[in-house]
Amino acid sequence: MTFTTNPYITNPWVTNPWVTNPWITYCSPIDAKPTAGQTLTLNLSLPAGKSVGIDWGDGNTTEIVGPASSIDYANTYADAGTYPIRMSGDFQYLTRLEIEDVEVDGTAERLGALSGLTFFSCGGSNTLSGDIANLPTGLTYFGCYGSNTLSGDVANLPTGLTYFNCGGNNTISGDIANLPTGLTYFNCYGSNTISDYTTPHTWTTKPATFILVPVAPGGLSESEIDNLLIDFDADLTWSSGNVITLTGANAARSTASDAAVSNMVAEGCSITTN
Repeated sequence: MTFTTNPYITNPWVTNPWVTNPWITYCSPIDAKPTAGQTLTLNLSLPAGKSVGIDWGDGNTTEIVGPASSIDYANTYADAGTYPIRMSGDFQYLTRLEIEDVEVDGTAERLGALSGLTFFSCGGSNTLSGDIANLPTGLTYFGCYGSNTLSGDVANLPTGLTYFNCGGNNTISGDIANLPTGLTYFNCYGSNTISDYTTPHTWTTKPATFILVPVAPGGLSESEIDNLLIDFDADLTWSSGNVITLTGANAARSTASDAAVSNMVAEGCSITTN
């Protein structure tokens, strides 16, 4: 068998309750922190021919047999507490994980064990932490809201990412010129310290929503804000419903970007700056 160095995949010599072969690994991507009587829902996708066992941490188990496409699997906890969620079997083939209704703890490193994920979404009062460099590399959708404390350089986001929405106490930093080239939605707020925009830079894909609200010592300078807006106008065509927000610790723009802003607003884009 193949051994892994990921610290969140446990000792393989463990009896697995969902399969007859006892020599199988499992991972623990998150911990649930429900109140008494609260229900945790995991929305999952798994291809045909694969199966995954879920140990909810309270003695209850669920088996998922593919194909499963965006199916809800739920567990109600009788008592409040912290419950490690363990997955066994073909967990590396899960392509979707959406966590609903219950606060969870976890790290980017632990999620990295779910190496096949393309979609991850987590709402509520979650406390996801760790370096974004350790997220599953195939992610195209990442949405995480709550009290998370993600860190790392935007240059290390998964290269195929098209949707990125991260709030809370995250401390993401870096140069927005290094964002994944296919992003169509970018919303980064909280405690991020993104602070650079290196030019020349060409935008090949329009981020129809682009919201950057950093805190000090982050923030783009006046010239960086101007250059970003000028490049957005020169490289892309905007339309009704598109949004650009550059507030927080970003500097105010100057008259140098007036023409660019006028063009984009005329195309239907809503633009807010300091």
